[in-house]
Amino acid sequence: MRKFFGFAFVLFLSIAILTGCSNKKTSNDTVKLKSNNKFVVLIFDSTTCPYCKKLHRDLKENHLLKQEEKKTSIYTIHVNETNTYILPTAKGNLKLQTDDLAQMYGFRGSTPFIVFCNKEFKPILTIPGYLKPKMLSKIFEYITSRAYETMSINEYLSTP
Repeated sequence: MRKFFGFAFVLFLSIAILTGCSNKKTSNDTVKLKSNNKFVVLIFDSTTCPYCKKLHRDLKENHLLKQEEKKTSIYTIHVNETNTYILPTAKGNLKLQTDDLAQMYGFRGSTPFIVFCNKEFKPILTIPGYLKPKMLSKIFEYITSRAYETMSINEYLSTP
């Protein structure tokens, strides 16, 4: 009986190693990113992150954020899932896996990680971490009003 349990344990361990014990889910969805002639917001999140869930709830429920959200195209990239993203570029479409897209935009592992981009998907501003709705709304406003062209985010936030 002891040999049977020993064999069963070794078999289980072998299967776990061969199939991989990763927290990454492979959903193999393909997402075509489009600006729709608006500013683009990429939210890199984790499906297990409580602050990410809070951010998404804020985006759905907060009236200030809902107004600013209409002026942008928002995409959520779950970093713990493997998907394919098609990113438009001047030279054609670029096909990237989740990890490659995250690396391209400077994601370092902490979620949420918000990237505000122009219509060509060039980053304007990155926000590592969760922000309360009032502050996040000001940042949306900073981007959509194009204030970033004439002043820094710190200057903008310090003005009344």
